[in-house]
Amino acid sequence: MGVQFRKLSESRDAARDNGPARVLPPWTGEKHSGWGAFPYSASEGAQATHTVNPDISMSPDNPDVVYAPTLDPSGKTCIEVTTYYWKYGNAVAAWDWCAASPGFAAIIPIDTYFVNTYTTTFQGRPAYTVQDVQTNPVTNSWTAYLYNYTTSSWDTVFTSANTSKLTETHGGWDMFEVYTNYNPDTNEGYYCTETVGAEFHASNIKIRTGGTWNTLTTANSSVTPPSSVSNADFGCSGLTFSLPTANSYWKVTN
Repeated sequence: MGVQFRKLSESRDAARDNGPARVLPPWTGEKHSGWGAFPYSASEGAQATHTVNPDISMSPDNPDVVYAPTLDPSGKTCIEVTTYYWKYGNAVAAWDWCAASPGFAAIIPIDTYFVNTYTTTFQGRPAYTVQDVQTNPVTNSWTAYLYNYTTSSWDTVFTSANTSKLTETHGGWDMFEVYTNYNPDTNEGYYCTETVGAEFHASNIKIRTGGTWNTLTTANSSVTPPSSVSNADFGCSGLTFSLPTANSYWKVTN
C-alpha cells in the first residue's frame, strides 16, 4: 500500500502566536505519514463526507503536500479521490491507479464555484460528499462521483477500468496523509505553520460489499487509537487526532 501513497511529482508570513517554537526531532528527507480508517478487505465502493479548507494557502517555497481527506475504496479500485493542499493550489481530484502511468486524471479546484456547488455545512465547515464505486465487476470499471447540492444529483468526476487489479484483496482507506519536510526555522514540517486553525473531517464513511452499503465500524475496519498517534510522525506538534464515531468519523485539527 505504501507505494500507492506517492502522488504529486513535487508561510504565510505570520508566525504562530503561541510562544517559543516547539521542538520536534529533526529529520532528513521527506516524511510520509497517514492516519485514518482502513477497511479490512476489498470492497466494491466507498462513500464519505469530507470537509475542505478553502483558506489554506501554501507559500511558493513550501515543498509539502497535504492530502486530507483522501479516499480509496479497496485494492481493486481504479480511482482514489483526494483533497489536496500544496503550493500550486487546493483541489479535489481523481487519481487514476489503472492508467499505464498512474496520475491525476481529473482536478476540480476548491474555489467559490466548488464550494457553492458541491458542499454543504458540516461542523460549521464546507464539506463535499464523494462516492467511488465499481460500476462493472467484469471489466473492473470504477466511477467517482461528487454530490451536486444545487441539483440534488451525483455528478461524474472520472471513470477508469482495468482487470489486472481484480486480484487485489486488501482494503483501502479514508485518511489524513502528509508528505512533509523539516523546516529549521520552525522545527516542524513546512505545512504545519500554514495550516494553523484548519480542521480535517471525514464522516459517514461507508463501504459497499455484496451490493450493500455498510458503515465503517470496529468490526470491518481499523483505526489507530488517537492516543497512540505521534505528532512527531507528522512533523507538526499542533495536530490533534480524534475519533468521534468509531470508525466512520475521524477528525484532525491543527
